[in-house]
Amino acid sequence: CCTCSRSSVGTRQAMVAWPAPRQAHHAGAWRPAMRSGTTEAAPTASQPSSPSEPAASSTAAPASAPTPSPAAPSPPSPSLHTEAAVSPRKEAALTLEQYKEIYDRLIAIFQQRPREDWKKLIVFSKQWPQHQAGVFDRVKELADKEADIDKKMGLRKLFRTLQGVNEEVKRYNTILEKFLTANHDEWEAIVAVYRGDLQKPFFEHMQCLVAAAKDDKERLEQLVLINTRLVALCTNHDSVAADEDKLAAAAEVYRDLLSSISSLEEADKKMQDLASQGKIDPAFLQISAKAYGAARDTNMTIDEAKWVAYKLYRQARDYFERRQPSEKRIIEYLVSITDPTERRNQLDKAVTPGPTPMTDTHDYMWSTPQRLFLVLDHTLRAYDQMRQAATERLNTSEDSVTPRKVRVMKELRDEIVRRYL
Repeated sequence: CCTCSRSSVGTRQAMVAWPAPRQAHHAGAWRPAMRSGTTEAAPTASQPSSPSEPAASSTAAPASAPTPSPAAPSPPSPSLHTEAAVSPRKEAALTLEQYKEIYDRLIAIFQQRPREDWKKLIVFSKQWPQHQAGVFDRVKELADKEADIDKKMGLRKLFRTLQGVNEEVKRYNTILEKFLTANHDEWEAIVAVYRGDLQKPFFEHMQCLVAAAKDDKERLEQLVLINTRLVALCTNHDSVAADEDKLAAAAEVYRDLLSSISSLEEADKKMQDLASQGKIDPAFLQISAKAYGAARDTNMTIDEAKWVAYKLYRQARDYFERRQPSEKRIIEYLVSITDPTERRNQLDKAVTPGPTPMTDTHDYMWSTPQRLFLVLDHTLRAYDQMRQAATERLNTSEDSVTPRKVRVMKELRDEIVRRYL
C-alpha cells in the first residue's frame, strides 16, 4: 500500500508505506515509511516561500529544501604592514589604446557575423560582461568620428541592434533566474506571468546556455531539467488557455471567491465547497496561478494580499492534486527516491494490497503492476511526443541530455516488466 503525506498547507505527497515498518510499535501497528517534515512560512514581499515541490504533471512530490545561497566572503585579515600591496595584474593593466584595439576586434566580429549568431557570441563569451560597456562606447565614438554618411549610419544601426540583442539576453537571464531562485511549486505561477516571454527565442537562448555548459555536468543537468519542465508547463498552460469559455468561467469563480471572503477561515471553507462542486479544474488553477504570480512579482501589492493569493493558489493545487490517479502519485514518490535498492523495496510495497484510509496527514494507496506500467508507458510516450513538438515549435534540441526523472521512469517501467509482468 502507498501513503500520501500532507504538509502544513495541505499538499499531499505519495509515499509507499505498506507493509509498514513496525519498529517501536505494538503488534499490528503500521505507519508511513516517511513523513514530510516541511513547515510553512509566510511569503515575504520579495520571495514567498512554498512548502513542497510539484511535478510537471500536477502531482505533488516530496518537499526539498531550497538551495542555500553562497555565503558572503569573509573580510580579509588585517595586514601587519600599513603599506598597500601592489597587484601584479594592476601593474600589467592594459592601456586605453590596447582596450580600444580589443573593442575594435569585437566590433569587427559582430559586423562580419549574421545577427542570428550574436546571441551565441554573447552567451559563449566569458569576457562579454566585462567589455560590453566599452564596446558600446567605442561604437558610439567611431560613429561620431566617421565622416562617411553610409558608414556612420551603419555604425549607429550596429549600436542599436547590438544593444537590443544584449538587452534581450539580459531579460531572458533575468526570467531564468526567477525560476532558479523560486521553489518548484511556484513555477506555474511564474509561467502564467511570463508566458509571453517564454517563446521560441527564449528556448533558443536556453539551448545556447546548454551548449555553453557542456563541460559542467551539474550545470548541464540543471539547465536540461529546467528546459524540459518549462516546455511541459508552457504546453499545459497553452492547452488550458485554448478553451476561453472555461477560462472565463474560472475567472468569474475566482472573482466571486475573493469578494465573498473576509478571513482565511472563510477562504478554507469556500475552497472546500468549490472542490466538492468540481470547480477546481485546470482553468481555475491557471487563474489562481496568474493571480499569485502577479502579486508575487510586484511591489505594489501589500503583504496581506500576497499571502491570500498564495494561500488560494496552494489550496487550489492541493485539491486538484488529490484528484490525480493513485498511480501517478505512487510513481512520483518512487521517482523521488535516489537509492535504487530502496526504490525496489518501495516498489514491492506499492504493489502489495492493503487498506487505503485517509488521515489528516496521509493517504494510503496501492496499485497493480499492470496499472503502474500503463501510466509509466503512456507518460513516457507523451514526453517523447512533447519533445518532438517542442523541437519543431520552440526550437529545443532533441540531442540534449535526458532529465534524471525521465531516466528513472524508464528504469521503473523496465523493472516492472522484468519482475511482475
